[in-house]
Amino acid sequence: MKISVIGAAGCIGSSIAFNIIARKLADEMVVADIRKDWLEHHCIDFLDATVANGIDLDVRMGGHEDIRNSDIVIQAAGTSVVNKAAADKWNLTTRQRMLPENLEIIKEWAKAINEYCPQAIVITATNPAEVLNYATYLLSPDRERGRFIGYSLNDTTRFRIAISRIKGVAPSRINAIVVGEHGGSMVSLFSSVRIDGKAVEFNDDEKTKILEITNDYLPAMLRLNLPRTSGWLTGVGVAKIVNAIVYDTKEVIPACAVLDGEYGYKGTSIGLPVKIGRQGISEITEIEMNPQEKELLEEGSKYLREHDDGEYH
Repeated sequence: MKISVIGAAGCIGSSIAFNIIARKLADEMVVADIRKDWLEHHCIDFLDATVANGIDLDVRMGGHEDIRNSDIVIQAAGTSVVNKAAADKWNLTTRQRMLPENLEIIKEWAKAINEYCPQAIVITATNPAEVLNYATYLLSPDRERGRFIGYSLNDTTRFRIAISRIKGVAPSRINAIVVGEHGGSMVSLFSSVRIDGKAVEFNDDEKTKILEITNDYLPAMLRLNLPRTSGWLTGVGVAKIVNAIVYDTKEVIPACAVLDGEYGYKGTSIGLPVKIGRQGISEITEIEMNPQEKELLEEGSKYLREHDDGEYH
């Protein structure tokens, strides 16, 4: 299994690469980044980590041609959300503000993927993940939509953590899901929540507190004014998706998928529960929502479609 990680010198990309190494999910890994000194530093560390982990894994720095014959390409390159927030005087209210700069990076690497590994499964962790996942799909001449996965597991993880704090139970006992945008219009499905497999009731005060916690994750990190965001969480989450592909588990994981009529939507990429295996997304799972949740998802999908209408070619 050959896996290429684009943007592997950054907080997100380096964590993704390390977690793939730690879980022994690759036989060969190519790491790429424009910051060659940081990339070389990480690559030395990656190689040492493979030895400590008891595996013989070929990890090497590379460029466009070096991703040739990759089975999986992970796109984590992009402008830093922290840098973007600082440039906006810390008034970053949506990850969509990062679209113009990051779209250019996606275009560059989409061209390389199409030339050197056109059958690779592409996981996009660059923000805004849902829109850039759709852009990568549109930029592919093959357009086999199941091969394009946008990363969005963090929102569901944070929803579970918030529920655990308010309900006073361990997160491992909670099943829940967030759908829609990875951002301000995400939809936390309270109707989907199960604790020990049983449905849960929430009063209005509990819902308000839970949403306050989930919505404050990015602002809280930005308030620290440090050059990183959710590196460890995203690394673990992307490795979870890679594991489902490598071992063909058909596990249902929240991720951004290109839709063709599911949930009544076409021509967009939205975060939903999807079944992932060796061929990528094999099924978009239908999940019941109450009328209010459906309305919120519709509002969020309209917002995303406005950005999906951009010029990708």
